[in-house]
Amino acid sequence: MKVAVILTGFLKDYVESYFKTTNIDCDLSFFIYENFAHAGELYVELEKDYDGFLVSGPVPRAAISRRVIKLNKPVVSFGSNALCYYETFFQVQYKERDFYLEHGYFDLLEWNPESCLLYQYLEKGEFNCLLYDVYRNTNSYTLEQLCEMEEKIKNKHIRLWKENKIQYSVTRFSNIMPELLENGVKTYFVYPKYEILQEALAILLQDIHLKTMVHTQNKITALNERFVENVFHPSEKKGGYSSAQDIFEEQYKTLIKRTGISLAYAQRLMGAFQQLDQEYLTSQTLADALRITTRSANRLLTKLSASGIVEEVEQQHSFTRGRPEKIYRVLMK
Repeated sequence: MKVAVILTGFLKDYVESYFKTTNIDCDLSFFIYENFAHAGELYVELEKDYDGFLVSGPVPRAAISRRVIKLNKPVVSFGSNALCYYETFFQVQYKERDFYLEHGYFDLLEWNPESCLLYQYLEKGEFNCLLYDVYRNTNSYTLEQLCEMEEKIKNKHIRLWKENKIQYSVTRFSNIMPELLENGVKTYFVYPKYEILQEALAILLQDIHLKTMVHTQNKITALNERFVENVFHPSEKKGGYSSAQDIFEEQYKTLIKRTGISLAYAQRLMGAFQQLDQEYLTSQTLADALRITTRSANRLLTKLSASGIVEEVEQQHSFTRGRPEKIYRVLMK
């Protein structure tokens, strides 16, 4: 599998060095975005060549979602969680001798409309709620608003520092870090922990596998339907079928379309229904007719019930130990 990692130049070495030390079952390629708008353009450019995308944070991922109406490939973001923030706060408190975190600028507060000091969130145990509000508000922004907010935050970091209104600043937006450092701003960056990178990639690979399985299943179902049409209605066939034959063919197609089973298995199942020649059946009677185990018959009946081919009507209690046997009514014969 091919995975594209869309991230900032500031984060590239950090992320790439970690993945080089791990055994991963995919090929990673790294692409640097210049701003949030550029992240969306990179996705559009790379979509056809990659199976999935890792993106450095929920904000650039939101920017991609604004740029593309429908994401055809799985996209998973890796960002800093509450634990990453807490570790950074402890570092700041120790190095800056600022126990109440009053002398710094924390730009995550810009994404929340409520005016509240950081230590108040921490004191009340509401920091996780703050992070949730930040992510929620981010998802409500347009692409233009995301870009404007990025520029606003960067300029505020620099302005507060140059006006000597802060002793330090804290950010998790890696794309503004180079300019902050160039302007001499003493900035603490909230790095995502390596465990987050590992988990994000695992989730992405799982999503890719799932999407592939669904795509394959849809193709198989479509081929089955086309095959059934060719078997029952070949183009060279002349004349019509009898009414009974038409009904029988329609039942085959319905069975395959609803359950996704193969034509061969549908023929066996329809044959079993005809052989039993009764309105009701159990897992045991179906197992005997198909020459399969009772457990396999139970799984098949569960699938048929979910597809509307049969319906459970009652449970028959036996005089021996064990669960009551379910009785099904065949809705299509």
